[in-house]
Amino acid sequence: MLPLDALRPVASAALLVAFAAEHGVPAEHTLSGTGVTAEQLRESDAEITAGQELELVRNIVRAVGDRPGLGFEVGPRYRAAIHGIWGYALISSPTVGQAVDIAARYFALSYSYSSAGLEISGDEARIWLDDSGVPQEVRGFLLERDLSGTITNWLEVFQMPLAFRRIEIAGGLLPRLQPFLANVDAELVSGTDTHAFVVDAAVLAQPMPAASPETARLLEQQCAALLHRRVQRHRLAGEVRDLLVRRGQASLGQPEVASALHMSVRTMRRRLAEEGTSFREVSAETFGMLAEELLATGLPVEQVAYRLGYAGAPSFTTAFKQWRGVTPGRFARSLGRR
Repeated sequence: MLPLDALRPVASAALLVAFAAEHGVPAEHTLSGTGVTAEQLRESDAEITAGQELELVRNIVRAVGDRPGLGFEVGPRYRAAIHGIWGYALISSPTVGQAVDIAARYFALSYSYSSAGLEISGDEARIWLDDSGVPQEVRGFLLERDLSGTITNWLEVFQMPLAFRRIEIAGGLLPRLQPFLANVDAELVSGTDTHAFVVDAAVLAQPMPAASPETARLLEQQCAALLHRRVQRHRLAGEVRDLLVRRGQASLGQPEVASALHMSVRTMRRRLAEEGTSFREVSAETFGMLAEELLATGLPVEQVAYRLGYAGAPSFTTAFKQWRGVTPGRFARSLGRR
């Protein structure tokens, strides 16, 4: 299962809180014991841990009841765009196979608690999910959410009819899910260790409807950088990133950061060098990522510049080109076309 201290945006938590409210559960009850505040849910660039969101899910299941089908109600709301850079990387991929490969390799950037992979055997491609480490009390709900979200996004991202040969459901959960998968044109079978969508391997060669190889390469690089940042959050580079994200000001310099971390600038430079990076690199990566996430929400370039502490769009544009090699306007337009 995904490490519970892994970071993720608050978008999923905000969606779940709204979903619970529709079922009569107030936000303060849904957030109880999670350490997440209502104010955080309104901050587009805020992050929480996977463990905090898991506790939030527990609160919903306890309050509403773990009735079959509950996860199917919320899953279709997890459209590709809510996943940020990861979702756009899938949409921009040249072929279905490359999109599935990106999805599996960077699956930790989704809101699932499962791991995922792709296996090809003969004329079959098996896209599997392993949720064996998910706590039993929320496993059914989360599997329903992930499966229904996957089916919804298959139609949205791949823009082709569902062509599953079969769907395998493990963990004894097939009886729970079967009534809600009755309209899916696929054989439903009990799996052994993992759940899986099985499709004709020839599907993987089909082109994506919104393919953009250049954009896909750029977004895959950002998926790798984002995943690295979240995994490395406990090292000094991670502490520096967290501080930069909390302050949200690109003008924040080394003296201010080092002081906030209770060390000298010299010590901070030396420790970052030992980790194979520098303050400049961490700052560029952090604010480049924040800028991309904000641009992906549709904010105008001027507003993104203001949010990151720049005097105006020109200075922000210069910095963004240094970070990513393209202007923020061009980057935003490429996402819009997708």
